[in-house]
Amino acid sequence: MKKSVLATAVLATLISSSTLAATVYKADGTEFKVGGRVEFRGDFNADTDGTEIDGTMSDQTRARLNLKGTSEISDGVKAFGFYEVEQKAKDSDEKMKNRYMYAGIDVHGNALSFGAQDMAAVQVSKFSDIGEFTGLQKRIEGSADHTEGVIAYRGNFDALNLQATYKAESSDDSDSYGVSGTYALPMGLKLGLAYSMDQERVDGNTATTNSTDKANQILAGISYALDAFYMGATYSTGDTGNGDNEFDTMEFALAYDITEQVRVQAIYGKDTTDVDGGSDIDREDFVELGGYYTFNRNLKSYVAYKANSADGADDDTIRLGMKYSF
Repeated sequence: MKKSVLATAVLATLISSSTLAATVYKADGTEFKVGGRVEFRGDFNADTDGTEIDGTMSDQTRARLNLKGTSEISDGVKAFGFYEVEQKAKDSDEKMKNRYMYAGIDVHGNALSFGAQDMAAVQVSKFSDIGEFTGLQKRIEGSADHTEGVIAYRGNFDALNLQATYKAESSDDSDSYGVSGTYALPMGLKLGLAYSMDQERVDGNTATTNSTDKANQILAGISYALDAFYMGATYSTGDTGNGDNEFDTMEFALAYDITEQVRVQAIYGKDTTDVDGGSDIDREDFVELGGYYTFNRNLKSYVAYKANSADGADDDTIRLGMKYSF
């Protein structure tokens, strides 16, 4: 593959958030785009975690705006920057949040970037993270998305994509890092493997005592795409960083495009923590069934049903949504 094509592939991976982003300036090797989306999301019957709703609906509506730019420095060398902010309609301490905010340089398909961005494992966790309630594999800080203070290397080598990320913290011995690789085979099959670590970790979701043990995660994924059919599966295991507590997390996703407008999905997700000296805790255990209808390249509607069997979940969730992308 030509170096210029490699560079384009890396940049597309780095700064793609909306394929509909509008080019507002393009001249002399410099390009600037604006994109985003407005998305109504209403949860009925129960919140995402299965907590029963007292009223009619839990409003999860959100909007995102992103700015992205690239400029050519020399042949095969480009500078790039990306910024994305999200605003939530629901009252919370994080009603307005910067999701991505980074800049970097790409040299013949090898990109180095700095700022708030995805950790390396995300390129593997995306294999199964296609639903409204998925994303279980971002289990520790070292495998999370849109993370602050990250130094990242990303490189494309034909069918092989390699990534390495390091998250710098202000506290001593609390940095995180990750490495990952994906390999795409000609028949539509893709394989992925990632390793992530937090030097210190306190897992507030399952903690019984405050601990500063190291947390780690090994993540494997496989996906297959053929015409209108898609399958993605991921499995990870690791240590929560809280004493000897360990976890096993899995997601299996199937999707099929019935027509150009209609898409159906079925997903299973489970995240179990093995508490040292105690019983296992199912943080997530659900089946998600979803249907999507695309009106045009800008507007999409969907309905998703989450059959929730996690520990502490009171009821199932029904989510209705409509998303306008620009």
